[in-house]
Amino acid sequence: MRVYALPGMTDTCLALQNQASLNVNCLLLAAWAAHLGYEIDTALWADLQTHTAPIREAAVQPIRALRRQISRNEKLREDLRAPIKRLLLYAELRAEQAEEHALHDRMRALAAPASPGPALLHRNLAAYTGPSPELSRFATLVIESQLLEVLTCPSA
Repeated sequence: MRVYALPGMTDTCLALQNQASLNVNCLLLAAWAAHLGYEIDTALWADLQTHTAPIREAAVQPIRALRRQISRNEKLREDLRAPIKRLLLYAELRAEQAEEHALHDRMRALAAPASPGPALLHRNLAAYTGPSPELSRFATLVIESQLLEVLTCPSA
């Protein structure tokens, strides 16, 4: 994904996921919606979370937990652990893609149109998390990279 190729974006997103328990797909959706000109308010975020909970709970979270468990399991030799971790990471990424598509499709169907740009990005992020200083790095990277101008639709 083009977003992760941006300098600092991967580390920022994973830190928000691991330290602030934020969903990277939701962060990216907030940016994509700001690019397309869709406002995601708190009610819509709640709907999106409910809509995609089955994917997260049945696939993304259990696969991620198993991948992390395998990564830490010193009873498995590294030559056995590494290929298992790669397969689980592949499965985790495919599950995240399913969640991403579900989020995107639902957002496009229900979100209110708004003027695209940085102000909309900030509103979408604030509606997702509430006031959060942790998000400033993410928003800065999105805005400075002109990501709002260069994203391509993941379902296109």
